[in-house]
Amino acid sequence: MSLLDFPRLHFRGFARANVPTGNRNTHGNIDIATNAVSMAGEAVDLSRPPAEFHAHLKQLAPRFNAAGKPDPEGIFSLAAGYNFCGNNHFSWENARITGVQLRDGEVDTQDALVGAKLGLWGHYNEYLRTTFNRARWIDNNPAQPDTTLIYAGQFTLSDRLATPNTPTLFTADIAQAHSVRWLGSGHITERSGHFLDEEIGRSRLFQFSVAKQDPHFLFNADLPLPASMLALRQALDDDEVLGLTVQYALFNMSTPQKPDSPVFYDLAGSIGLWRRGELATYPAGRLLQPRQGSLGPVLVKVHADRVSFNMPTAIPFTTRDTGAVSEQHPTHALGGKQRLGDLLLHDDAGTLLARIPEPLYRDHWRHHGVFDVPLQHAGAAPGSLSLGSAQAQWDEADWVLQSDSNQLYLEAPNGKKHEEFPQTIMLQSRFRGELAAPAALAAEPEDGALLAVRQQPSPLGLGYTTLTLTGRRPGATRVVLGTGKGTQYLGVRVLPDDWHLDEVPAEQVDYAFLYRHVMSYYELVYPFMSDKVFSLADQCKCETYSRLMWQMCDPQNRDKSYYMPSTRELSLPKSRLFLKYLTQVEAAAEAAVPAPAVPHVIGCKAELIEELKKAIDLELSLMLQYLYAAYSIPNYAQGEALVQSGRWQPAELELACGAEDRRRNSGTRGALLEIAHEEMIHYLLVNNVLMALGEPFYSGTPVLGQQARRRFGLDTEFAFEPFSEHVLARFVRFEWPDYIPTPGKSIATFYIAIRQAVAELPGLFESGGGKRGGEHHLFLKELTNRAYPGYQLEVSDRDSALFAIDFVTEQGEGVAVDSPHFASSHFQRLRAIAGKFSSRDKPFEPALPALKNPVLEARADCTVVTDQKARALMQLYQGCYELTFLMMAHHFAQQPLGSLRRSRLMNASIDIMTGLLRPLSAALMNMPSGLPGRQAGPPVPEAVSSRVSSDYSLGCDMLAQKCLALAQYARSLESDVIGMAPIEMLEFFNQQLTDLSRGKMSREA
Repeated sequence: MSLLDFPRLHFRGFARANVPTGNRNTHGNIDIATNAVSMAGEAVDLSRPPAEFHAHLKQLAPRFNAAGKPDPEGIFSLAAGYNFCGNNHFSWENARITGVQLRDGEVDTQDALVGAKLGLWGHYNEYLRTTFNRARWIDNNPAQPDTTLIYAGQFTLSDRLATPNTPTLFTADIAQAHSVRWLGSGHITERSGHFLDEEIGRSRLFQFSVAKQDPHFLFNADLPLPASMLALRQALDDDEVLGLTVQYALFNMSTPQKPDSPVFYDLAGSIGLWRRGELATYPAGRLLQPRQGSLGPVLVKVHADRVSFNMPTAIPFTTRDTGAVSEQHPTHALGGKQRLGDLLLHDDAGTLLARIPEPLYRDHWRHHGVFDVPLQHAGAAPGSLSLGSAQAQWDEADWVLQSDSNQLYLEAPNGKKHEEFPQTIMLQSRFRGELAAPAALAAEPEDGALLAVRQQPSPLGLGYTTLTLTGRRPGATRVVLGTGKGTQYLGVRVLPDDWHLDEVPAEQVDYAFLYRHVMSYYELVYPFMSDKVFSLADQCKCETYSRLMWQMCDPQNRDKSYYMPSTRELSLPKSRLFLKYLTQVEAAAEAAVPAPAVPHVIGCKAELIEELKKAIDLELSLMLQYLYAAYSIPNYAQGEALVQSGRWQPAELELACGAEDRRRNSGTRGALLEIAHEEMIHYLLVNNVLMALGEPFYSGTPVLGQQARRRFGLDTEFAFEPFSEHVLARFVRFEWPDYIPTPGKSIATFYIAIRQAVAELPGLFESGGGKRGGEHHLFLKELTNRAYPGYQLEVSDRDSALFAIDFVTEQGEGVAVDSPHFASSHFQRLRAIAGKFSSRDKPFEPALPALKNPVLEARADCTVVTDQKARALMQLYQGCYELTFLMMAHHFAQQPLGSLRRSRLMNASIDIMTGLLRPLSAALMNMPSGLPGRQAGPPVPEAVSSRVSSDYSLGCDMLAQKCLALAQYARSLESDVIGMAPIEMLEFFNQQLTDLSRGKMSREA
């Protein structure tokens, strides 16, 4: 019978619980029947920042200091609780096998399995494709501590020396959530006067089972298993064994040292066989209930020669140290178990069946309350049992009624459509541990106004009944099972009646509607999203992740650990609003229309503006492709190491990376970087032409694949790809000049149409409008300097705009084959590099094996990076990329007339490119992608969707906050992922931008 038989494994460790505490409604701020929140007796004004309600909750009395004592200025408030920002994550920490029992006798603490690691994990997230998934601790009714549910998806057992990349010895999927079965009070006798004494002294017992018929119930066939595991595996061959049962107790909660922090519990448990007829989540055996409130239940099985006891939380500990033992032992040291004398088990005739010596039950850490003693009177047919001494007494609850579904969520009825949403569960009844049918089954709701209960026979036969529960009105209640000592409970939460929202058409479900009716409640009561993920009050984030929000809130995922909201308070009609919102977001996106196949004449200023924006997108996309290819080539020092290892020849090193002196010859890598820098100048020049027409600065959007074909009408592929001769040939096609015949539309003909429009369209430039867009003198060719030493990209009229267009085309195409600009043009420089590669006897591709078009989230023509370290760094790259272009945009929003080189904003943008994007790109090129044989590479950037205020001070402040957020994120990464220089640069610009926003620093350097 489960843990009361053999074999038996015992384990111990800690549990980390990041449970939210602001939802416990200690001050009546939350109506769980409607999910409405009030402040000072009035409904919260949803137009106000949620932080106002958070601050209100935290200042409510009573408050307590760090020692947990009453203090009007204390850091803890009862209303917010000790962990207002909890996210429901629950995990086992350093849980290990401590003993093995294959047969009656002592616990073997020297077995080869001792020290093996146990893991409790959440469900795999098919949408985010994540690992390290956390289980969730959910309170069905947050005001009641006995309503906890654990949503876990996977149980693992690994070797004691296992690392994260070591195969497990055993793994199994967990079929259903498991709830707290026994809640104890006063499990630690000593009290300290802390306001959390009651919670610190609680014990909770949980149980789940894993079925051997499940396809993911797996012993690792490729690893040698310890003899004890082989014995366990052999025992599973019995047809009466369904799988394994895992029971664990949580107690001795660590004292919180500061608000908004997770806590730790002592974790002690046992593993045994799950036998046919036993519930998966409720312990098997004859149940003895205590007469004293500080004691917990006891389960008993009388065998032919012994009596087995399961009493993990039956007897309290005496004392508790004031602080955690150590960083590795985050709970407080406990004194011994309470001395109750020897405990005697009798039947109702007074026959002594067993004696539990006091030293045995006090030796808790060896057997965790699961042990055996000899049967004193063999062959006895005991009636009702009792266990006790002069100090304690337990009496058998003859009838025990329970279900695996112990905490339920029900939909409210839809009154308008006369629809009800019943849920049917199976109820098991046992008499003195054996399946039986009571003469009268007592299963009644505590509040019949909230819930209806209907009983029917079960097809499972003797000892089983089906209960159909139907919500009548929103709220929380219980179903009372049985009477007297055997009384048990099912927790039931009837969700709010939101069926009127089902009638709202999708076109009306915009962000404001969704926030008002759904997300505002969670933003107010569960601030961890705003604190750790993103604020639901930020429309841009919600719109960005509208699809993911629907996937996480999809009712089909309700039993998965990753379901949102974790607390499961979301009614079915409200969950459907997320799909309607996604429909709205998708409908708002304009479909791209392919450009005409033949060149056209630009007929007006508005059309010219659009073509200039296309040109900006084009130059940005080219620049990023050149950079990607360049960074895929190792630097000179890395190349030297490849030569020393025999992978490269010295001549190949020079072709790829240049000369050892690092002067002018930087090889193919340096040439590509130079061309990329010049493409950046083209990007700025076209923007200057655009701004000379009276338009604002345009950040541009990098495009590739089919999107690029539609945007530019070009048949040359746009892709982020590591350098190769194939990629080099594509780059040559990009720069193909108009004076050399070529089929189809080219970039050159693209600019011909723009130049013609600038030259011929009337009224493009304001008379006397002056220079617009600012100046820049970086990355200009020597020929330009020789002929125009004072040129800085100025555009103010038709002539300067035509000069700018000609500058772009001559630098890319070279004017003519016999022009002095030809040799230094992008076209000819790329052809020269291609010639060097093609002339080699042996093919040579110097690039690292990076992915083509790496991305964080799936999109057309791209490859998703799955390696977690790389993804973390790609997130930082994307943030820094956005920061760079937001700085430029904010600079140009001020309509600067001076040199860009004197602008602190422009300087900062260039520094971010050089000091962050460049090292991040190089680092990502050397990180695994998750795809065998391929490394990650910097991601294809998303369009810069965020905006900053055009007001200089407000905009600088917003940029400063973005710098700070990125720096904090960078610091959160593992130490080997990113060095300190990029982090310090972000913190430097956070300070500088803050100073600029407050007028403490000049805008120009």
